[in-house]
Amino acid sequence: MFFTGLSALTLAVGSQHGAMLDQQLLGVYTNEEQAYFEKDAGRTPPPWISLKIEKQDDGLIVTRTDAFGKAVATPLKGHAAVGVERDSLTLGGCTRYFDRSDTGWTYSKLQNRKACLQDYQIIGVNKDGLKLRFADGTETQLKRARPVECWAAAKKIEPKADGSPDWLFVQKLSLHDQGGRVMIGGGESGAEPLILRMRAVYWPKPSTNRPSMVLYVHKPEKPDSAVSYSWADINASRVGLNLRWMQASCTIKGAERASDVTSQNFRG
Repeated sequence: MFFTGLSALTLAVGSQHGAMLDQQLLGVYTNEEQAYFEKDAGRTPPPWISLKIEKQDDGLIVTRTDAFGKAVATPLKGHAAVGVERDSLTLGGCTRYFDRSDTGWTYSKLQNRKACLQDYQIIGVNKDGLKLRFADGTETQLKRARPVECWAAAKKIEPKADGSPDWLFVQKLSLHDQGGRVMIGGGESGAEPLILRMRAVYWPKPSTNRPSMVLYVHKPEKPDSAVSYSWADINASRVGLNLRWMQASCTIKGAERASDVTSQNFRG
């Protein structure tokens, strides 16, 4: 009865005062950095995972996606609520409680006794990301992603009638800075397919490398091995790349005005 009463009180208070946890959860998250550096150090990395959390009516919808933003599992519906002593998060019919502080929300020791058979559970939330616990008890850190918009150009296989290079130009490509990917070319485009990927990289100690924004180019047949890459300071709002046979420019959305380059004024 205690937990039933606590749940009812939590939802009632949340409906009166608004769910701050609701607002903090919105966004795209991946554990790209932890997975990469654990593998790089020779340790077993956690399973790669990406979550997209959106507002839906008066609740939330949590979608597990791939690096291209495509859903790979049935979305979970739920809601967050503010309580007197702690907040709650309900996803897929499972309610869990969180202690709140000035730095975020941590998984409370006081929990609903109902067993939740889920692939993962959110057990921590702050402005920088999420902490997840998988069904086997292992945990992982997901970083909050910033949306990125790019334009890209790839030289077509066949030149123009006059023998000059012909280019495929595309713009308003959407990805994010936590390993987000987008593909251009292929099909009937006339250009070979390629993949752009973005990362905001903070090197773990004892590395003395500076934090960097990195833009990679991959071929679909080798998705884990970059053809090339470029980098800029972590505070840069834009990263560009020119390999002669392809070019790209990616901007952190909201950090700088959009690019003026279009298919009409692009010259190769």
